[in-house]
Amino acid sequence: MTDNAAAASWSKGTAGRRARFIDAAAFEWIKVSTVRSTWWTLFAAAAITISIGAFAGSDADPGAGVDFVLREIFVGLPIGQLAICLFGALAATSEYGTGSIRSTLTAVPKRSRLLAAKALVVFAVSLVTGLLISFATYTAGTLSLGAAVARPELSDGSVLRAVIGGGCYLGVLGVFALIVGLVLRASAGAITACVGLTFILPLMFHALGPLGDLLLKWWPTEAGQQVLHVVPSETRLAPLLGLGWFMVCTLVALALVTSRITRRDA
Repeated sequence: MTDNAAAASWSKGTAGRRARFIDAAAFEWIKVSTVRSTWWTLFAAAAITISIGAFAGSDADPGAGVDFVLREIFVGLPIGQLAICLFGALAATSEYGTGSIRSTLTAVPKRSRLLAAKALVVFAVSLVTGLLISFATYTAGTLSLGAAVARPELSDGSVLRAVIGGGCYLGVLGVFALIVGLVLRASAGAITACVGLTFILPLMFHALGPLGDLLLKWWPTEAGQQVLHVVPSETRLAPLLGLGWFMVCTLVALALVTSRITRRDA
C-alpha cells in the first residue's frame, strides 16, 4: 500500500470526527507495516547481527572474561544497527520523496501530533525488533561458544541488563534516525548522515587522543552502547547512564525538530 492510499483509507475511516493521537498512531502503523522495505530492512538488521554473533561466539577466547565474551557476541551490532538507521530514516524521507507528505498533513494537520505518533510507531517497531535481535544474538552466540569459554548467563543481572539494554538502544536509535530523516528530507542524505554519525565519526574520534576520548564519552550513540558492557568502562559513562543520555539527547532533538517543522512548509 502506498502512503497516499494509506492516507485516503485512513481519512475515510475517521471522516466526521477530529483525528485523535491514537488515530494518528494507527495511520503511521498502516504506512510502516504495509511497505515491504520495512520488513526487509529489519530482517537485514537481524540477519547481520545474529550471524556475526554466532560466528564471533564460536571464535571466542577460552581465557576471556564474561564481559569480553558478551562484547564479542554483540560485535555485529554496530553493523546491524545501520539497518535500523535505514528503517528510521526511510520512515521520514519516503513521504518527502514521493510527495505523499501533503496527504499525510491533510489527514493529520496538527504536525506535533503527527510527529509524536510517527516517533512512537518507529520506536515501538525498533524496540520490539531490537529486543528480538538482542536475545536471538545472545542465544546464537552462547550456543556457539566452546566448552572452555566463560558463558554469560542471564541469571547474572549485569548480563540480563546488557541484553535487554541492547534492544532498548536499537529502539532509541530508530527514533534518532527518524529525526535525521526529518531534518534532511532526502533518503540518500539521511542514510549517509546516519552512517557518519553512528559509525564513521566515532571511529575518527579514536585518532584524536584525549579529545577523542572525551568526545566518545559524551557522543550519544557511543554512550548508548555502553549498556552492552557487563563491566562498566572507567573512561565512559556508566551503562544505564549512557543509555539515559542517549535517550535524553534524542528527545531533545525530536522536540527541536518538531518545533522547526511546525513553522515551515511541507
